[in-house]
Order: sequence, then structure tokens, then C-alpha cells
Amino acid sequence: MALILTPKRLDQFSEFYHQLGAMLASGITLIQALELIRNAPPAASFRPHLNRVIAELQSGATFSEALAAQRGWLPELDIALIAAGEQSGRLDACCQRLAAYYKDRARLARSVLADLAYPAFLLLLVLLIFPPGALANLVWRGEVAAYVMSKLQVLLVVALAQVLILALSRTGQAPRFRAAWENLLHAIPVFGRARRSMALARLSLALEALLNAGVNALEAWPLAAATSGSPALEQAAARARERMVAGETPGEAIAQEPVFPDRFTSLYRSGELSGRLDQALAYLQADFADEAARLYKRLAEWTPRLVFLLVALLVGWFIVRFWMNYFGAAFDQMDAATFGP
Repeated sequence: MALILTPKRLDQFSEFYHQLGAMLASGITLIQALELIRNAPPAASFRPHLNRVIAELQSGATFSEALAAQRGWLPELDIALIAAGEQSGRLDACCQRLAAYYKDRARLARSVLADLAYPAFLLLLVLLIFPPGALANLVWRGEVAAYVMSKLQVLLVVALAQVLILALSRTGQAPRFRAAWENLLHAIPVFGRARRSMALARLSLALEALLNAGVNALEAWPLAAATSGSPALEQAAARARERMVAGETPGEAIAQEPVFPDRFTSLYRSGELSGRLDQALAYLQADFADEAARLYKRLAEWTPRLVFLLVALLVGWFIVRFWMNYFGAAFDQMDAATFGP
């Protein structure tokens, strides 16, 4: 999978699975359906993968085996769902469930990006304006090169920091780095809570899809936790799985992990006991997604105010410094005129 899944990319996977599920439901064979999609794929990058998948199927591999051979194209969640669909004879239904899953993820991603776009623009504007001395030299003296170089230096530092983060996230120390990075982000007020809620929403969405497709809980929990994007949830799911192997129910196992909030564990256990776990997970997904959306909107509302306050403080500081330097020079001249050099 790509390092960053954009809403457009998520929509492309949703379209792929929707088309495949619809064709299979209409009676078209799997190979024929893939060939039709290959001729007009949701994205050009799908075509070489589909060519190889079709070749694997013609060689006798199952669909899940053929997809697993395309390393890096699809996550383990997709392959587990498709394998369950093949075993149960409900491959078309699993494809439709994956289509809905990716559509929901695209919607969540668009909501987050829309809420954070304006704050990001304001921060970029602050970067372009401050320090005002460089901007004043640009306007009054035409020092374009100096202004551009000062901004490029800052942008270069930001770009290098992003490259370093990506590099560390793909090394042998990636799990430790991702966990430390998550702890750092979760310490940020409002933003940290929003990320936790979004991770729980993705976990609930993936769990609901996996369990409804017939994947057992021992396999579903680690896969869903990996989809959540949270190292803390992945570690908690791994520990809970060990307790499930020892004989505990999933509800009992996750109740011992403090990373899961009380309302998550209580609703999960009530759904488990009542036989309506799919409904409980669907409710949890909607609830945590709504909470994340509210928190991101609150962040989008307060970030501009904090930026404006920062701008006002910086402007005030530069004004005070200007007048202090001005009067300081004036007093120095008066002292020199009165007392001599």
C-alpha cells in the first residue's frame, strides 16, 4: 500500500470492489470480471496488478492467494475478507462490504482534511509574514532573493523533518518510533483525543466487516487493530489475543486493556452477549467517527483564534522593540549632545 492513502485512492479501491462485487453477483466469472475491470480500471496503476492476478488465477491459485502475491498492493484486511468470502461462497458480498468500508474511510478522510485545511493555510500565512522585517525589506527595498531564501530554509527544515519521520517509520525500529510518535501527538489537547477517536472508529469499522464476513475473532482483532493506524491499539489487541487463546472471550480480554474506553468495552460486551455484535460495532464506528469529527471541527475553530492571538502578540512585540530601539537611539543622541562623547 502507498505510504499515504488519499481520499481519492480510497475511492478508487471502493469503486474496484463495487464493480467486482456487482459483476460476481450477476453471474460473471471471477476471471471475466477482472478482465473487464482491467480494460477500464479505477486507476491506471491497477492494471499491472490485475494482469498478474489474472495470470495467477489461470495458473490455479485462489483469488486470495493471487492478491497476496501482489505484495504492497492490498492490506491484509482485504485479503482476509476475500479468503473468508471464498470459503463461505459469499465473495460477492465480501467485495460489496469492502466497497462500503473504503467509501466510509474516504468520507472520514475528507472530513478530517476539510476541517484542518483552513488552520493549515493560516499557519502557512504566518510563515510567509513573519518575521515582518524580511517582509518589509521585500516591499521597500526589493530584497526578493533574501526573502525567498529565508522562507525556503524554513520549508527545507520542515521537508527534512517529514522525510526523517517517514524514514524512521520504515526502519527496523518502526514500531517503537510509531508508538513514541503517537504518544507525542496524543499529548496535544483536542488533537490527541480526535486521533484516538478516529482510530477507534476505524477499528470498529474493520472489525464489523471482518466478523460479518466469517473471519474468527482471533484473526479479526489483530487485522482490525493494524487497520486502525494506532500502535497502542495494535499492542493492546496482541495482548488481548493471547488471553483469547487462553479461553477468555474477546469482550473479557479487551476489558483489561485501558486503551479501550469504557463505552467501547461495555457496548462490545453487550453486543457479544446479545448476539448483536454487528449492530454494536456499527454504532461504535458511527459514535467514535462523530466524536472525532466534532473534535476536529473544534480544532478548526480554535486554531485560527490561536493563530490570530499569536500574530497579535508578535506584532505587538515587534512594535515595542521598534520604539524601544528608536527612543534608545534618541536618548543616546541626547546624552551625547549634553555630556559630550
